[in-house]
Amino acid sequence: MTGSRESEDALPAGSTGVTPQGQPAVQRRRWYRLPLRLWTEGRVDGRVDPHYCTNLSVGGIFIETDPPYPKGKEVQIEFSLPGIPESMKVRGRVVSELHADGEGVPRSGNGFEFVDLTASGRALLERFIEAHAAEG
Repeated sequence: MTGSRESEDALPAGSTGVTPQGQPAVQRRRWYRLPLRLWTEGRVDGRVDPHYCTNLSVGGIFIETDPPYPKGKEVQIEFSLPGIPESMKVRGRVVSELHADGEGVPRSGNGFEFVDLTASGRALLERFIEAHAAEG
């Protein structure tokens, strides 16, 4: 999949966001993606993989990782939101792979869909994203 981009079905209808290259883009996803850089840890197959998140939504997260995990892989993801004392722990399923190609795609990584986000976790993410989207 060298040079592949995230699939269009993985993008909230009509909302704006940023491409992996940092360019404005119209999103066709269900949720607004907040561009931000967070330290994350992925736990999978008995190991802990450190990563950076580049965007976050109520429905999922994009994490830079090389090589990317395969589609369908489930990973326990932990991250802390700025200003929130407790870390979030959520299981995510890989829904997209992005492979760096040295040209148009600068980083490898995965788009994850949250599969076990609690109601309180969802509410927290909604408030955080709404507050920070208004700043940007």
